[in-house]
Amino acid sequence: MKRLNAVLSLTLAVGLIVAGCRKETGPEEGNPENNPYAGTVLYIHSDEGGNYDIYTLSLDDGTLTKVIGTSADEKYPFVFGDKIYFAANDDGDYDIYVANLDGSGRTKVTDLPNDEVEPAVSPNGRYLAFTWGTSGNLKVVLYDLQNGDTVKTFGLSGKVNLSPEFVGNDTLLMTLQDYPGAYSQDPWIYVISADTLINLPGDKSLQEANWDVRDGKIAYARMGLYGENPRVSVADFPSFNNVRDVYFHDPLAYGIIWSPDGTHLVASHYNMCLIVLIDASGGGVVDTLYQKSGADCRTYATWK
Repeated sequence: MKRLNAVLSLTLAVGLIVAGCRKETGPEEGNPENNPYAGTVLYIHSDEGGNYDIYTLSLDDGTLTKVIGTSADEKYPFVFGDKIYFAANDDGDYDIYVANLDGSGRTKVTDLPNDEVEPAVSPNGRYLAFTWGTSGNLKVVLYDLQNGDTVKTFGLSGKVNLSPEFVGNDTLLMTLQDYPGAYSQDPWIYVISADTLINLPGDKSLQEANWDVRDGKIAYARMGLYGENPRVSVADFPSFNNVRDVYFHDPLAYGIIWSPDGTHLVASHYNMCLIVLIDASGGGVVDTLYQKSGADCRTYATWK
């Protein structure tokens, strides 16, 4: 949900395929002056074409444009400069790939047993982080793209550890569930240069994940230990003071991303295709950006 330093062209290369299905609901078409996010796009994955592909979602009119789509499933787009990192199951399980923005030059980056998903790249392009494992047994991996090897693996076996995000070049934020006998998922940061793992002061009675940090604020998903009362919250970072719940929805909202101007959030929802724009200060839904019945779609990491 998240963080990019390079500027992308909003005009995609020739050969991109515009999705055949228009939005069922979405932002109103009209005067761009009335839309502060006119000309911007969200990168999402959706299975409405029969399998999971990666699209851009226009904030002007809610149309989808396919940017990566093969007979395999492609998920979790993370755009870095003129490259896009994503997870794909070309050979049976999900691995991390990188490609040009038009899908050409597709190259496998990781190849571990089981699934690698949720890629994130450090702002300087040195490190890759991702979630690895199987349902109920997930770990976070820090990988050195320069040296081509694993730096560190985080999380205890049999726990749920996920949602890596870089907060600067040297600091990795993630969700770890490492309290024996507890169900809570808590925020941790790893300082790479100091080889130090620090537990942040999240609410130990909750499941907290899907982070996005911007300008001293963190937006994230939270719910009770057994999935009750799912919501999106905003707090100061890294202190986690001044927690405010800004959106309630069941099923859980995730794939949370700050708007470019830091006043709104975008969230998608578990096991359905509903993408909404949330007022980050006052709370509540400002607009439905995309909704498609019978499909599963998710925002992840990138708003350009």
